[in-house]
Amino acid sequence: QDINDAEGAASDKPFAGLRIGVAKEYFSAGLDAEVETAVRAALKKYEELGATIVEVNITDPEITLATYYMLAPAEASSNLSRFDGVRFGYRCENPTDLLDLYTRSRSEGFGPEVQRRILTGTYALSAGYFDAYYTKAQKIRRLIVKDFDEAFASCDVIASPTAPTAAYKLTDNLDPATMYLGDVYTIAVNLAGLPALSQPVGLTSEGLPVGLQLIGKHWQESQLLTTAHLFQQHTDHHLQHSTIAKETV
Repeated sequence: QDINDAEGAASDKPFAGLRIGVAKEYFSAGLDAEVETAVRAALKKYEELGATIVEVNITDPEITLATYYMLAPAEASSNLSRFDGVRFGYRCENPTDLLDLYTRSRSEGFGPEVQRRILTGTYALSAGYFDAYYTKAQKIRRLIVKDFDEAFASCDVIASPTAPTAAYKLTDNLDPATMYLGDVYTIAVNLAGLPALSQPVGLTSEGLPVGLQLIGKHWQESQLLTTAHLFQQHTDHHLQHSTIAKETV
């Protein structure tokens, strides 16, 4: 049965015919135990509703993470170079000369994380390092796309945890490296230019939400949205409130 069939919502097996790819690379060291439990329970629910789980292989997420944090800062450095306080963006007050205008406008106008990425990207694009870092990362990007294409030959969507941990608390003071690692399962989608979404699949023992990521083929956003919608009709995860949300409400 086609999951895009509106009558599928009323069926006992609304996901009959849907093949969900699951890669062991997404369930390696670093994944929180409670997150893994919630994600696997959601996949089990998909199976009960008629979906077929298919094992696939994708690029090691750690390699993808390193590739992304080489390419993204390089692109940010190039793109943000025009914000010099003269033509675009923030301009500092009362500059003494042109160099002071450039320096203070960019120092005051960009936050710490933006500055960190600009510096990293500028280094990657500099003479002597361009081929060693940026060019090599672009080659790996093509391999990431190739791995997804091969995986989608045997499945319709790919499922993974959205992040290795549950949602962060508002009071968490995270260092940059920890925040970057939180992107380990999602940035491959950006590099490959694929559509994806995150749907709630439960709460941890601390009452923090856990997400399941669904990755689709190029131009298949409608299938992702339909899949998530039908899953919500047969579960109540989207109605649950985290501990923080309950306190706010």
